[in-house]
Parts: sequence; structure tokens; C-alpha cells
Amino acid sequence: MGIRSIEKQLAAELCFEAVVEAVNDYLDECRQAGRYLPPHEHLVMPIIRAGFYPQGLLSIKHFISREEKAAWAERRDETGEGRKLDLPSADSLIEMIMYPFPIVRLRAAIRRAAMKLSG
Repeated sequence: MGIRSIEKQLAAELCFEAVVEAVNDYLDECRQAGRYLPPHEHLVMPIIRAGFYPQGLLSIKHFISREEKAAWAERRDETGEGRKLDLPSADSLIEMIMYPFPIVRLRAAIRRAAMKLSG
């Protein structure tokens, strides 16, 4: 295994960790605010500041916008009042941002690294 392949694999794992952290923070902030926050400021920029720019990052704003509109339409009742906030799952956001990386492999690599550190 050459140095380039190790760098390539490590970069994907580090990017995955940054994306997971940013997505979890974004969803927590949205829950606290009780509404969808602008994804560019609260999700895209933290990932870019971490030094990563995965391919799916460009389309995440459209994905969140579609999810927000669908949730809004579903939670409207006959009186026109909305119910509780329905956020997309963290997994769906992570998969959308990290596409086309193999998410299952990245999660397994992160678990292996955590097990090595703990045991």
C-alpha cells in the first residue's frame, strides 16, 4: 500500500468525521431554535472551515429545502396551523453530503479506530 492510497483513505475518514460532527451540530441547533436554520451558515460553512469539500455539499441546500417543504406540507392540518418540527435524519444528511463515498466503510473504519483507542 503506497503513501498516496493511505492519504486518500485517511482524508475520506477525516472528512466523514467532520461531516458527522457538523450534521449533528446543525440538527441540535435546529431543534433548539424550533425551525430549520439556513444550511449554508450552519452546515456548509463549518465543513468548509474544517478543510473539506465533499461532492454532495453543493446539493445539500436543495435537499434540506425539499425536506423542509415536504415536512411543512405534511404537518399542516385543516386549520392551517403547523405541528411539531420534523427534521431529516442525520444519516440521510450525511449520506447526501458524502455521496459517492462508501458510507458503510467509513463508519466501520471509524468504529475500528475507536475500538483500538478504547481497548
